[in-house]
Amino acid sequence: MFKNMPQKKRAELMQGFFEFIKLQIAGNVPVWGTLGLFALLDQVFYANDYWALLVSTVAAYTLFYFISDIWVFSRTRNSRNKTTEIWRFIVFTSFSALLIFNLNWFLNQYFGISLYVAQFISAGLSIFWTFPGYKFWVFSSVKNHRKLSAKKSKR
Repeated sequence: MFKNMPQKKRAELMQGFFEFIKLQIAGNVPVWGTLGLFALLDQVFYANDYWALLVSTVAAYTLFYFISDIWVFSRTRNSRNKTTEIWRFIVFTSFSALLIFNLNWFLNQYFGISLYVAQFISAGLSIFWTFPGYKFWVFSSVKNHRKLSAKKSKR
């Protein structure tokens, strides 16, 4: 399968595969980071639940952004517009969280699946949109956006 593939295309495919694996590892940061920091703020500092959850969620997703930027999608790091990237991260991550929330609720309300189990199901399904969204939109290089715009304008 790969023998007839050009070297550059093969390298791009392997790079995408490794980025996918790294994103699956980095994707644990929002879950465990929020849980761990929430437990610390709640149990050690006796913070209000709302503020503890808010601070821990924002902190965990901020760390996730930096890990994704520096480690997962490091190859295109120097060719991206940081301001655009940050706004796209906020928009895409918010959309994804809303989609996951609604999927959890739907699985619970219409199929009677426990919310604990539903979260695992939705996390598994979210792989199908998170990797393409982060790779091709949030952390995509500026020149890739120009190529896409050029293709659309030729139509």
